[in-house]
Amino acid sequence: MKRLKLPPLPRLLHTTAVRLALRYALVYAGVLGLLLLAFLWSTQRVTDPELASELQRELANLKQAEAEGGGPAVAAAVAQLQADHDPDEPWPLLVAASGDKLAGTLLRWPSDQIVVDDQVHRAWIEDKAIPPEVYDDDAYCSVIAHRFADGSRVLLAQHDPEAEELRQITEHLTEALSAVVVLLLLMGVGLGRTLLRRMDELGRDAERIAAGDLSQRLPVSTRGDEFDALSLRLNAMLERIEQLVRGLREVTDNVAHDLRSPLTRLRNRFEVTLLEPRADTEYRQSLLRGIEDADGLIKTFNALLGIAQAEAGSRRAQWAKVDLAALARDVAELYGPLAEEKGQVLQVDAKEPAPIDGSRDLLAQALGNLLDNAVKYTPAGGTIRVQITAAAGHVELNVTDSGPGIPQAERQRVLERFVRLESSRHTPGNGLGLSLVQAVCKLHGAELLLDDAHPGLRVLIRLA
Repeated sequence: MKRLKLPPLPRLLHTTAVRLALRYALVYAGVLGLLLLAFLWSTQRVTDPELASELQRELANLKQAEAEGGGPAVAAAVAQLQADHDPDEPWPLLVAASGDKLAGTLLRWPSDQIVVDDQVHRAWIEDKAIPPEVYDDDAYCSVIAHRFADGSRVLLAQHDPEAEELRQITEHLTEALSAVVVLLLLMGVGLGRTLLRRMDELGRDAERIAAGDLSQRLPVSTRGDEFDALSLRLNAMLERIEQLVRGLREVTDNVAHDLRSPLTRLRNRFEVTLLEPRADTEYRQSLLRGIEDADGLIKTFNALLGIAQAEAGSRRAQWAKVDLAALARDVAELYGPLAEEKGQVLQVDAKEPAPIDGSRDLLAQALGNLLDNAVKYTPAGGTIRVQITAAAGHVELNVTDSGPGIPQAERQRVLERFVRLESSRHTPGNGLGLSLVQAVCKLHGAELLLDDAHPGLRVLIRLA
């Protein structure tokens, strides 16, 4: 099995899936990022008032010690803080101007992030600056720092477990946000690649179809997703296109085959007529026969045009409410004199209204073809009956005759174009009547059935 090559990144970035993933990731990251920044700022800037007051009070005491005894007094005061160490008391640290430790609990000045401005801030103090017996990990503290006149610096750090927990929550949320954004992007890329693979498969099949292979169909998986739904609809469209193209080819072949004989006969008749001088009556008779042949050709072309229009659905714009019962009475009235002339009885049972949606012209033409066939093949003294029945949800049109009927094995074949049974070869016609009826039925979504009338033929058209 040939492995599909994954699409290149620039093409992948143009897919809707990746664009949506990027868009949602940016929006999600932006909103949560602002919330996290606000939360982080609050944890860094907002301190417990009592804790801040305690640090400022201790710093004030150290400043007073400097004022009373200078640097040695400050060192003594820091040493006293260290000696009186309490977990709830600040961690002091005094360093010289050179940075060397002079006194205090902390081992060294934590980092350059400590701002020396006599204000309370929050900062991380790494574990290397904290004695293990005091605290064995990094600590998040409220800190205050001051620079004395001799250049030495003092730092007071008060561990704040609640603030540290909030800070850790912020960091975890930030990590979770980053993971979600990355996951969204990975999902978008994966979905984009999947979509592109499906689109490439559809594209290759579409290229083969565009190259003329109308038998090709788009792949349908077992997932039942939107691509499968689209493929099913496109396959139905392709099936319809293939039927139309196949029908066009059949019409072309049938026209070339079945119209060659009458055209050749028409030409030969005129050629024979012109071989030698003839009386005016002979010329007139030859022309009349030529007109009859031409009329037959025109009828054939008109039938083919009607079938093509019905199959293409070009008459749908003319659809309206049609009373099929009234239409049946009107059409039967036209064929009544012809049936009477041949000694046949034409009965119409269509008293109750039977409204449907459709093309009146096409339905009249289809019913006319059925009655024309019935009159043509029913012997003298026979009966032709047209019946309209309105049932729940549908309307049925029945046309029955007492003629020879159609053998069951031939009932499907007679619906094809230019097909005529051997028993009707000597009867005028072009073999397109039932083809037109079938095309009109398909256009109206109707069911067409040919059955035995014992004797004769029964044609049933069931319209929804």
